[in-house]
Amino acid sequence: MTDEIRKYLAKAEHALLVAEDLMRDGHAPDAASKIYYAMFYAAQALLKSEGVEVVKHSAVEAALGYHFAKTGRIDPKFHKMLISARKIREIADYDIDEEIVEPVASLKLEEGRAFLAAIQEILGAR
Repeated sequence: MTDEIRKYLAKAEHALLVAEDLMRDGHAPDAASKIYYAMFYAAQALLKSEGVEVVKHSAVEAALGYHFAKTGRIDPKFHKMLISARKIREIADYDIDEEIVEPVASLKLEEGRAFLAAIQEILGAR
């Protein structure tokens, strides 16, 4: 595993810890945003392990689907989790009429943990 991949995994772990703190402090929308970024960093780590270089959020989603979900190398549910988390993050960060509530953020936190764990397992980091 390269140093770059380790750094992405560390960023993912840190983002989940921050999300947990935000949840404890009653900031569900901010937690939802951090949860997405944890998943985004973990997906980046996985893609980089295959030499796939993408930066845009939509490109990360597409590449994860193409290289891992469609090939069965990762359960497709994780690809769907990433897509869903991004939609939730966009609502949390940009929508002034809709707010992310605690139950939604709590579910995303569970999914974020599962997503990171699955990627760490694939990369042999667990």
